Amino acid sequence: MMKKSQSVSSKKTIPIVPLADVSSMLHRVSRAADFVPLHAVASQSAGPKQKQVELSPIHDFMAKLCQPEVIGRLKEYVRWQVDWRNGYAQGMTLDEALSFMPKQVPLSINLDLTTACNYRCDHCVDMDILNTGIRYDHDKIMDSLTEMAARGLRSVIVIGGGEPTVYPKFEEVIRHLKALDIKIGVVTNGSLPKKIKAVADVLEPQDWVRLSLDSGSNETFYEMHKPGNKKHTLDWICENIAAMKDELNPKFSIGFSFIIVWKDCEANDAKIHENIDEIVMAAERAKRYKFDYISYKPFLTRAENNNAEIVELTQQQNRVDPIMAKIREQVDIAKRLDDESFRVVESTNLRVLENDSYKDYNHQPKTCHLQFFRQVLSPLGVFNCPVYRHVTQAQIGDKHSYSVPETLQEAQKNTLRLIETFDASDECKHVTCLYNHANWFIEDLIENPEKLERLQPTEDRQDYFL
Repeated sequence: MMKKSQSVSSKKTIPIVPLADVSSMLHRVSRAADFVPLHAVASQSAGPKQKQVELSPIHDFMAKLCQPEVIGRLKEYVRWQVDWRNGYAQGMTLDEALSFMPKQVPLSINLDLTTACNYRCDHCVDMDILNTGIRYDHDKIMDSLTEMAARGLRSVIVIGGGEPTVYPKFEEVIRHLKALDIKIGVVTNGSLPKKIKAVADVLEPQDWVRLSLDSGSNETFYEMHKPGNKKHTLDWICENIAAMKDELNPKFSIGFSFIIVWKDCEANDAKIHENIDEIVMAAERAKRYKFDYISYKPFLTRAENNNAEIVELTQQQNRVDPIMAKIREQVDIAKRLDDESFRVVESTNLRVLENDSYKDYNHQPKTCHLQFFRQVLSPLGVFNCPVYRHVTQAQIGDKHSYSVPETLQEAQKNTLRLIETFDASDECKHVTCLYNHANWFIEDLIENPEKLERLQPTEDRQDYFL
């Protein structure tokens, strides 16, 4: 089970280890005496799992992996797993299996450009690592992106760790990615609109920018986000967005993200400012300022044992029904604003919280297959999942692992080693995992490889964000 360390101040922090320690841990699996792969521990097949009805299109990762351009990569991975599992039963070692592994890099990554941030959001999930001064070597991160693009990287979400637009060479990174024909998503607090404007000309219809605003009024925005510069009001940010859509490039989409917070929500040992009464106000504002959509998702709590995000109302059990009734009422009013130019989007997390199906997403197979297709690249290292960015047991390599062919190949091997040692059925048993259905889908293909030949491509949406 993953554990977080305690800092001197007693504040909960996440332990970080150097690549040498990670490599030592991962290389142990080559010794037959102390290694049994997850698939051999016990049967993890639950049969084909029905697609959860709550999945929104952006979270239908099974369909994304079956698009014409990438279904071949999915089949190659499944066939390798089948051959490896059959080979293990006949005495094959993992090192032998790695000799014929798929020479792929992730299809999609979350790219944390920096740990620096100019806000002090009370609900920040990365509070422990903000403004630590840990940085990339810029040339090496550019080399990493080039190497990965040459080997199949198709999408990058620039997000997390800090505020991406404060990275001094943000524009250079975005332009480099677009020159490599990568689909781009950017999650920003909106404090530096000039940085977004500077790259707007290269963004395309499949690219998107999402602003984390979480409020309908200037007052609530300030209480929740505590910007370092008081000119950064909600009004000021939204006015800049309207100008961007009108003057620069209407092709890419711009979204307004709203995390719904109700009474008694806590994070970082403090109460979070509630905004549940501004759901409709925020939608009206988003439409007025020409955002393409507003997305509502619930406040997520954090697990004590591994810092993973969890969808539940543990601290408000006696008020679950009234809270959800109020959210539903407000979201339904907001949805009246829906038209051809503006959408009101309910996240999968909100749907599973409302219908109490979130526990269905906690039952994971032992093997998390999605870590092969999606990873996190951070100044603190390469990690197997956005949920576990900066957690030791989820680390694949150091921050520059993908920068040159030699270390890139080792990162590929470490990924497959971690797939065989990271027990998602245990580590993620409390996680409301949006990759749950896709993981069970892939596991079923491995357990029943005859289905692979019948697998047909889905519609080509050119959406490779995972």
